[in-house]
Amino acid sequence: MLRRTQRRGVAAVELALVTLFFVLPVLIGVWEVGRMIEVQQVLANSARDGARLAAQGYTVNLTGSPTEIMASSGTPNVHDAVYQYLVAAGFSNLSSSDVSVTFKFLTADSSGAFPTDPYQGVKGELFSVSVSIPWDKVKWVNLGILNPKTLSYTVTWQMLVDDPFPRVGNTLPTWWIDPNTEY
Repeated sequence: MLRRTQRRGVAAVELALVTLFFVLPVLIGVWEVGRMIEVQQVLANSARDGARLAAQGYTVNLTGSPTEIMASSGTPNVHDAVYQYLVAAGFSNLSSSDVSVTFKFLTADSSGAFPTDPYQGVKGELFSVSVSIPWDKVKWVNLGILNPKTLSYTVTWQMLVDDPFPRVGNTLPTWWIDPNTEY
């Protein structure tokens, strides 16, 4: 008669080893890749937000005067718009100096020079906004499975400044006003 050998704890030990050496690293890897994809998407949205601001060239300030949009100095500027987007998205541990924003026109102006600030662009001119942040400031897990130095995104946009129009005169036309109506 054959005796069956006792194997009571073997399955539990095998499950523990498989979980420890296979399932757990896969789960952590999926978690890190998911975080990297999320950060990349937020980075892309921040670059698009900065490009939307830059495409205007000018904006109207609180006093009603036009204000030039700059690349990295003055108010408003593309760098601050990108940084504020990233902080609002939850990357509050980033400092302004951690965020690298590069604004660049892709076509030269009529003199052959490349303008440096958005307000210098003309309607239809192509430009790019590149944003880069350090990965170690936004990652959740510090196991080194994914370890790039920086994450970056570049968007190409087109200037949408208004066409200039000549001043017609100092008085407004009154042909549409009904003299019998009180305003």
